[in-house]
Amino acid sequence: MNIMLAGGGTGGHLFPAIALAQEFKEQNETCNILFIGSKKGLEAKILSRYGFELKTLDVEGIKRKGLLEKFISLCKAVMAVWQSRKIIKMFNPDFVIGTGGYSAFPSVMAAKVMNIKTAILEQNALPGAANRLLGRFVDKVFIAFPETVKFFPEAKVIVSGNPVRKEILEVKSQKSKVKSEEDKKFTILVFGGSQGAKAINSIFSEALEYIKEHSINVINQTGDEDYERVKEAYKRVQGFKCSSVKVEVLKFIDDMAGAYKKADLIICRSGATSIAEILALGLPSILIPYPYAA
Repeated sequence: MNIMLAGGGTGGHLFPAIALAQEFKEQNETCNILFIGSKKGLEAKILSRYGFELKTLDVEGIKRKGLLEKFISLCKAVMAVWQSRKIIKMFNPDFVIGTGGYSAFPSVMAAKVMNIKTAILEQNALPGAANRLLGRFVDKVFIAFPETVKFFPEAKVIVSGNPVRKEILEVKSQKSKVKSEEDKKFTILVFGGSQGAKAINSIFSEALEYIKEHSINVINQTGDEDYERVKEAYKRVQGFKCSSVKVEVLKFIDDMAGAYKKADLIICRSGATSIAEILALGLPSILIPYPYAA
């Protein structure tokens, strides 16, 4: 069996796709899985670690762009459909699942035109325009929240929840094991999704001054753009002699399961995938919604 998973860009779209790929392999280790993503997406950095093959499309989003940039992006999207057709002919998938992101739409549409079984996974309560459109054409729509049914043809919809990666599901049993003295310290995990969140980074680094006398660990995923600024902010706080806070600042957390295993409290954006992982592990959290999300 050949399975194609199209989507990515951010962890919110990529990680559920990886969870699906892991489960397909668990059910049938001989199945072939191919990911379709964008050249600039997170998938280009992540998928090789999981041993999955990736083909990329030259495609990008159109939100918050000028008219000329939107026109160029639309042209790239049309070309991406033809790119997807070539990849589909080569791989010959039994079905194609779109998990969101710039690369999902052209890949799923190309598969539908070629009369291949298609499905989409909608992680959010409020679907984006691309998935609403795809929902009219695909064979199945998998959603995380019952409230989302109204946006799609009801006969196609299955309320499945959000898939969670295998290594993260295993954390729950691992957390009960004996910890080192360092790991026994209260640990706060701070992140703003796979790309980071400047507002959360700023607020927490400032708040650290008020808790610097407590013996705690902090793991902060900043994203690429905010890494140096946050690192300097933490250095200023840790400059106080009374500070007993140990801070680990990372651009991106490669081992998210390991970070969850250490965490006693999570402060993060309320992305659908993050929420699914936190709920699966039963971890306490402070969720800060992105104010400009649909």
